[in-house]
Parts: sequence; structure tokens; C-alpha cells
Amino acid sequence: MARMFGYSRVSTNDQDLSMQMDALIRHGIDERDIFFEKQSGAKRHRVELNRVLDLLRDGDSLVVYRLDRLARSTRDMLEIADLINAKGANLISIHDMIDTRSPGGKCTFTILAAVSQMERELLISRTRDGQAAAKARGAEFGRPKKLTPQLVKQVRLAYEDKVPMKDTCAMLSISKSTYYNALKMAA
Repeated sequence: MARMFGYSRVSTNDQDLSMQMDALIRHGIDERDIFFEKQSGAKRHRVELNRVLDLLRDGDSLVVYRLDRLARSTRDMLEIADLINAKGANLISIHDMIDTRSPGGKCTFTILAAVSQMERELLISRTRDGQAAAKARGAEFGRPKKLTPQLVKQVRLAYEDKVPMKDTCAMLSISKSTYYNALKMAA
């Protein structure tokens, strides 16, 4: 007897799966047959996705809320679809209204997979452009630098006053390596 499995994914632990899970349950999937994970779709190795793909048999269906929950690149999406198809199973996307049991559904699936990848690439490009523009304006990214000009001056003065390194580190709440880096910068 053909079974329906659900797959749900969010990119981070902070995100909520409940909307996707509710849609899958409304679509008639037993909660015990829904596989979910919290990690990026760009990652190739996803344990729960692999588990549900292994379970698929001829006539079964894998149901997702949206195609982008399944994969982030056209290549990955098509590889997953080929694997599903090779097992004689079907892919259904609730939000995208795709059902690969029909030729029209297969065609629509391929087009939407390409559009999803293009959207992701555009987002990455806009993010990089925004970061480059911010850097050009002097913005700094990453962890704030511990070595400020004021800290370098304090370390240099303590060194010149022969204050022991351990005492200077404790007083300024810095590590030994920060102490030595400050001395190098002061030289």
C-alpha cells in the first residue's frame, strides 16, 4: 500500500517548524511519518532527508510544504527528484501546488527548482554587494578588535614602568597573546 511521508526543514534552531508541520498534517500525513530537521538546505548531508528517502517505495509520495525546504540548488533538487522518481515514488509540494504524478507537475517542478536557485543566488549576490559597500564606507565585520590604540598605549606604559606581564594582563583583562601583540604594535 502506498504511503505518504512528509519532510520539513528550517535553517536554524531559532526558526519554528509548526506551520510546515500543520500543513503536512492537514494534507493527510500521519505525524509519525513526518521527518524534520533544523539545518541549512545548502548542506548536502541531511540525516532526516536521507532517512525518508530510504523509506520511499514504488507508489509512495514525499510531501513538502515548499520546494525550498527540500533543497537550495536546482542540481540538488533535481538529484533528489530523480532519486524519488527512480524508486517509483512521487514528490508533492503543497505551497507550490506541484504533484509529480502528472507530466505537467514534473515540468512545473523543474521550472520552479531553477527559479528557487536563481532567488538564492540573487540573495547571496545582494548580501555580498551590501557587505562590500559597507566595508567601503568603513564598516567592520566580525568580532570587535580587542587591541584598541588606547589598550596598546596602556600595555606599552605598563611595560615601560616594569609592571609584570601577569599583573598587566589581570588589570586590563587581556590574555598573554593580546599583551604581546600590543607590545608588537607599540614598537
